[in-house]
Amino acid sequence: MSRGDSSPPRDKPLTSPISQQLAGLLGADAVLPTDSYSIDDVVPPAVVQPGDRKGVAQVMRWASQTGAKVSPYGGGILAGLGNLPDRIDVVLDLSRLNRVTDYQPADLTATVEAGIALEDMRRELAHGEKLAPLEAPFPGRATIGGILATNCSGPLRFAYGLPRDWLIGVTVVGAGGQETKSGGRVVKNVTGYDLNKLYTGSLGTLGVILEASFKLTPRAEARAGLAASFPTLKEALSAGRSLVSQVFVPQGVQVVNRASAERLNLDLPNLPSGADGLILALAEGRPRATARRVEESASVLSDAGAANIDRLQESDTVSLAQRVTDLGWDEQTRPFLGLKIDLPPSVLEQFLDALQPVAGTGVIADVGFGTVQVFHWVNPFAQGGQEIDGAVAEIARVRALARSLGGTVVVEHCAKPVKAAIDVWEGCAGESELQIMRRIKEKFDPAGLLNPGRFIGRI
Repeated sequence: MSRGDSSPPRDKPLTSPISQQLAGLLGADAVLPTDSYSIDDVVPPAVVQPGDRKGVAQVMRWASQTGAKVSPYGGGILAGLGNLPDRIDVVLDLSRLNRVTDYQPADLTATVEAGIALEDMRRELAHGEKLAPLEAPFPGRATIGGILATNCSGPLRFAYGLPRDWLIGVTVVGAGGQETKSGGRVVKNVTGYDLNKLYTGSLGTLGVILEASFKLTPRAEARAGLAASFPTLKEALSAGRSLVSQVFVPQGVQVVNRASAERLNLDLPNLPSGADGLILALAEGRPRATARRVEESASVLSDAGAANIDRLQESDTVSLAQRVTDLGWDEQTRPFLGLKIDLPPSVLEQFLDALQPVAGTGVIADVGFGTVQVFHWVNPFAQGGQEIDGAVAEIARVRALARSLGGTVVVEHCAKPVKAAIDVWEGCAGESELQIMRRIKEKFDPAGLLNPGRFIGRI
């Protein structure tokens, strides 16, 4: 999904009947032009941007009365994730709900509205030297609601986990317009059902997140890293596995091949020309502890056969971590086909050895967490008119390989005709799990108003 200027012009006539109804409900200023929004290249009939939580509830009550299908929207970075929508009548833009509503540095908690950008949240929490360790592509645009809906993460997930691990409370507007709360604003909270994890990662199919409360951690005083090159990706993976078994392991250890390194624009003048495996180790914390992590990591990697090791200063480390997170989500690095594979960390080497990626295919492996990203930047299926069939066959091949090793595959990037031929979530849930998920969907959204068809099992 894409959006242009964050404040699109509002002087175009409201031609769609749905836009006119929404203008009557919330006022003309809340209804935006649709031409700067799209979902898988389909422009929705209407876009609405409520100014407060009451407006969100009004939109959902109207949708329940009219049967309109609604797609909640944050910054639009990951909005293309998921299957093709069955139908979208309204994009519900939450970007005006962008405040920090409660911040208690001494209690290590904060509550924010869903439309606040991650970068803005970080800036506010920095006043108390605290941090919610969330990661997302392009944090100046990515919103907290979008991060929770997709449960997205970055190269520090090995140390900090996923967004759901830091969420302690959430306020949601349901499909019928009712507002509900789960959890609370204190870290030790055992009140009611733990619905936080249910909403997190549900792709907006169960409710519209209005507000979220997080437990916090102190901000790191220092950041540093290193890049160690190896002749082959296999050797880098082996060394990376050795590194994450150490007591002083860095917060993030990524193994990338040369094709990915080139897309990351790494400024490593000493990188050997024949190296195809690179370890990116990212450390943060107190200055002395961070420096020790880096030096002891360098020693381990040197003993493992690193051809060259470059130390990274703080600004370079922060920039590199963000570029790894951003990869694939902008026009410059978006691949023809992009896959995210979740595996037991112990089988990463076996998986990549059997994968045999073609030349020009990028690989990033989180050796501590077990996530592998594969980027086909060069379309290997274009010859002979096999662009779609070849991509579908490649997805099936990788899924069969991952399944044999206890893993799953999500198709994050592909051409629209490819997406029409597959379920991007196939294999991510067993039949019994799908039955439970469908029953939950029926309870929370019986009319199927929220993001229909886009989630696992085309829920």
